[in-house]
Amino acid sequence: MEGAQSLHQDEAVLLATALVDYVAASAGLQVLFIKGPAATMMGLRENHVSADVDVLVRPDQLDKMVELLGARGWLERQSGVSVVRQYLHSRTLYHPQWNCDIDVHDRFPGMEAPREKAFETLWRDRQYLVLATRTIHVPSIPAAVIFQALHSLRAMDDPRHQREYSGLLQRVDATLHQDIVDLSAELESTAALKPFLDDLGMADLPVRQGTVSEEWRHRTSVHGTGTAYLVALMESPWRAKPRVLARAIFPSRLSLRHDDLYLDDSVTGIVRAYVSRWGRGIASLPSAARRIRATRRG
Repeated sequence: MEGAQSLHQDEAVLLATALVDYVAASAGLQVLFIKGPAATMMGLRENHVSADVDVLVRPDQLDKMVELLGARGWLERQSGVSVVRQYLHSRTLYHPQWNCDIDVHDRFPGMEAPREKAFETLWRDRQYLVLATRTIHVPSIPAAVIFQALHSLRAMDDPRHQREYSGLLQRVDATLHQDIVDLSAELESTAALKPFLDDLGMADLPVRQGTVSEEWRHRTSVHGTGTAYLVALMESPWRAKPRVLARAIFPSRLSLRHDDLYLDDSVTGIVRAYVSRWGRGIASLPSAARRIRATRRG
């Protein structure tokens, strides 16, 4: 697609959404578009430019969706961090001529129900929006609230996530409270959502609490690649630690491109990317260590 890189980010996300919807509909695949522009149109977040398209696909159709997008030039990003791969919930695709990614999910962190059951529940209550001239499937309002809340709760040390979380609390109408509680029980997300439910003042509503999963504890402590590598280093057997450390210090070009879609592939560009990554990693180590300690104490 010649000249695609001249697209504004918001234009690229809208057009990529339309593309994914067209590809899915043409093949008879069931997909829901989550977060992003759809959440803005539902009034659940302020209008800001998304970096990617998030789409939830029926779990047994994930490979087909990735294959069909691959036929149109979308390539898969591979995570080089074992602790991230261990809890894989989506496959991220990029295209050399598009300035946005596509995250194809078959489940969503914090929703502990079996992925097939979770999708059926979300699909049952789906609604429709018109976006980029296409009528797309999106979650119900209560489900969209749950997606937004779980997304923010995973990284509450990030100022943007804090702002989105505060904004979400203000935007959720009290008439939705019981529906959110009921749906969170079906999705088995009540434990992960507890801070959000408490902040909405739902403590008096009957809630099936449950306990947060090991994955959720990892996700709320592992923010960013540097922290993920630190966890991987701590959890690896001694014989594997040198390999993990080497990957952290000298990641592959694929990993570098994951951080920067427009990576300069020259020697100078690669060295510059290494130095930038080392600086971010060193700066993040103290807070990463604190988060991991706090999570393990919990």
